[in-house]
Amino acid sequence: MGIKRKRDAAWSDLGTDISECILRRLGFVDILRFKRACSWWFSVAESYTSSSWYRPCFQTPWLLLPPPDHQEEKADKGGERSSSLCFFNLDEKKAYRDVCLCEEVYEGRCVGSSHGWLVLLDRTANLIVFNPFSGARIQLVSLKEGGLKLLDDVDAFAGGKKYKDCRAFVSKVVLMSDNIGKKKNKDKDGVVLIYGVQREGRHRTKMNKLAFCMFKDKDKYGRFIHLNGSQERYDDVICYDDVICAISSYGFVEVWDFSGSSPTKVMDMRSSLPYLKAIEFARSSRHVCSWFHFYLVESCGELLSVVRVIRDFVYVDVDGKSVRDRDGDNNKPKIRIYQTSMFYVFRLDLHQKEWVEMESLGDQIVFLGGNQSISLRAEDCPGCLNNSIYFTDSSWEEADENHSSGGHDMGYYNLGDRNVKPFYHSRCYKMKPPPIWVLPNPW
Repeated sequence: MGIKRKRDAAWSDLGTDISECILRRLGFVDILRFKRACSWWFSVAESYTSSSWYRPCFQTPWLLLPPPDHQEEKADKGGERSSSLCFFNLDEKKAYRDVCLCEEVYEGRCVGSSHGWLVLLDRTANLIVFNPFSGARIQLVSLKEGGLKLLDDVDAFAGGKKYKDCRAFVSKVVLMSDNIGKKKNKDKDGVVLIYGVQREGRHRTKMNKLAFCMFKDKDKYGRFIHLNGSQERYDDVICYDDVICAISSYGFVEVWDFSGSSPTKVMDMRSSLPYLKAIEFARSSRHVCSWFHFYLVESCGELLSVVRVIRDFVYVDVDGKSVRDRDGDNNKPKIRIYQTSMFYVFRLDLHQKEWVEMESLGDQIVFLGGNQSISLRAEDCPGCLNNSIYFTDSSWEEADENHSSGGHDMGYYNLGDRNVKPFYHSRCYKMKPPPIWVLPNPW
C-alpha cells in the first residue's frame, strides 16, 4: 500500500511570523526579490520594512546605467527598448537587472536622485518622482503649468528661441525630505529644481533660476514657486534640516529656511575662495582647463563645497588611452572627450562666514554628479575607498550636443594621492542618459 503524500503547501500560505523571520535574514537585494514573488509576500515585506523595529542595513550607492549606445540607436529608430538598463553594485562589482522596476526611466530623462527616489522629466514637461525599487510614484504638475509656467521663463532666457526638448533646461532636481511618502513630516515633502538655459554656442553661458514645489499644495499635485535667489548661474542645490542651500558658478552660497509657512533667506555668502583656488590651478596647469563645477554636500553636520576641475577636450583611443590628434595611425578611431582632472574641498566656517580648504575627508566618502550629493562613512560603503570623491558625469548638456561622447566622465578621486581612477570600465564614451548615483531604498 503506497504512502499518501500531503498536498504541497503553497509558499503564499506561510504565516506572517515565519515570513518576517525569513526577511530578518535577507539582504537588500533578496528582500526586493522576496517582494516580487507574489502579492502576499509583497504585503508582508511592505509591512515588515515600514515597521518601527525594522533597521535597514547601510548600503553602498548603486550606479544607474543606461543601455549601450548601439541599443540606444535601435530605440531611436523605433525598435523595441532593451532591458539592459541596470544598476551596478560597486561592492559586488555586479550589475542587477532583475530587482528594479525601471520601465519608467525609459519614458523620461532622469534629472535627479535623492534618498533612493529618481526624478524623471519627459518630453512634454511632466515631472515624476519615482522609486525604481518599489514602483511608487508621485505625479507633479507639468512645468508648462503650475503657476510659474517655467518653460515660458526659459523662452524669455533664450530670447524667444523655441527648443524641441524641454528636458535640456532642467539641470537638477532634489527632494526636500528623506521621508517622502511617509506620514512623518509629510508637510515637508517637495522638490527643488535648477532650471534655465545651460549653453549657447561654443562658450558655456548659463542663466538659470531656482524653483520649488511642495506636495502638500494639492492644486493639481502642487505648483511651482520661484525661489528668489540673487545669482544668475547656479551649479548645485541640496536640502537638509529644513533648509535649502544653493551654490553659484562662482562659489557663492545662499540658504533658505523652510521651517516656517514660507521660505526665508537666512544666508547670502559671497566668498570667492573656492573659485579663486580653481582659477589658480587652471593658470598653473599644463592642461587647458575648460570649466569648473561647484557642488554642495552636508558631511558630519558641516556644509562642504566641492570644486570639480574639468579638462578641455582631449583625444583618446578606443582603449581610453590619451593620444594626440595627429599621432599614430590616422585610420585608428579616436574620440574627443572631456575629463575631470581633480577636486578641491572646502568646509564652511559659520562664525567667519568663510570657506576653509580641507586636505582630507577622513573616513568619509562623497558621492556626487546628477544626484543630490551625499557623504557617507567608509565603513558603511564596502567596496569604496575612504577619503575619496566618487563622481559621475553631470555635464549633461555636453551629452546632448556632442555626438561622439558624453556621460562618460566618471571615476573616483582620492584626496591622499590626488589621482583620478576608474571604478567602472566601459568602452562606451556616449552614455545617454548619463549614469547617476542611487541610494537603494525600496520603501
